[in-house]
Amino acid sequence: MIQEDGFVRLSLDEMLSMRLQHLLCGIDGDVTTRCGTVTSISGYTEWVGITDPQVSLGWDWRLETINGVVRYVRVGLPRSNVMLIDERHLDYGWQRNFQTLATVVDALQWRDKVTHLIS
Repeated sequence: MIQEDGFVRLSLDEMLSMRLQHLLCGIDGDVTTRCGTVTSISGYTEWVGITDPQVSLGWDWRLETINGVVRYVRVGLPRSNVMLIDERHLDYGWQRNFQTLATVVDALQWRDKVTHLIS
């Protein structure tokens, strides 16, 4: 199922039905703070499919305070070996693919897992 270009091609429905599990996460090591300055905490996480085809989906995150509530937010577009295809089996294309995968990430229940693992 993996193509010569390294992508696993899936429809959006197939991607949404994939069962993903957490592989790893970490905190970026370049946090520099000084008393009285704003601290920025950010990191990364990677999730993988638990069935064939083997898919990988990773993204960066950071902690933000929004209306007094601290929460994790995705930063930028995800990284993945998935290329989504349309009903004619044509690639979504680079930007559309990763924009759509970003919405998949945003729908995942990843924040609690990251909180638990880095605490």
